[in-house]
Amino acid sequence: MASATRTRASATPCSTRRRTFARVYVPPDANTLVATYHHVLRSTNKCCLIVAPKYEMPQWFTMEEALAHCRAGAGVFKWSSTDDGENPDVVLCGIGGEVMVETVMAARILFKKLRKLRIRVVNVTDLLVLSTDHQHSHGLCDAQFASLFTAD
Repeated sequence: MASATRTRASATPCSTRRRTFARVYVPPDANTLVATYHHVLRSTNKCCLIVAPKYEMPQWFTMEEALAHCRAGAGVFKWSSTDDGENPDVVLCGIGGEVMVETVMAARILFKKLRKLRIRVVNVTDLLVLSTDHQHSHGLCDAQFASLFTAD
């Protein structure tokens, strides 16, 4: 299995700003979009970028789950994963609504074809959590990163 390498997230010019200044959010569903707007509108002295479509989004989370997912910045889609919290064989990660739909469908296809494969489906809502905690204030520490994507 290939080793996961963490590099500085630099998907947008906004993410190259000072660590405490920039935020980039890519919510996967309608409730997480509402939770993200709620969070962003309460923020001060930050450059917040929300990437979301104009059309109707899926609704995978309850509002309470969406608020928790937004606070965490990333999480496992347990209902779409087949690893039961064990070390997965494959980690699929989606960022944003469109890509997350494709990621969930890819997990379903893999499960149909390879029933014994342990699949973990991860969603990232706050793009900058993929940075280390030294690179960005929202970055995940190594233990948090490994709990989502595995240590290897």
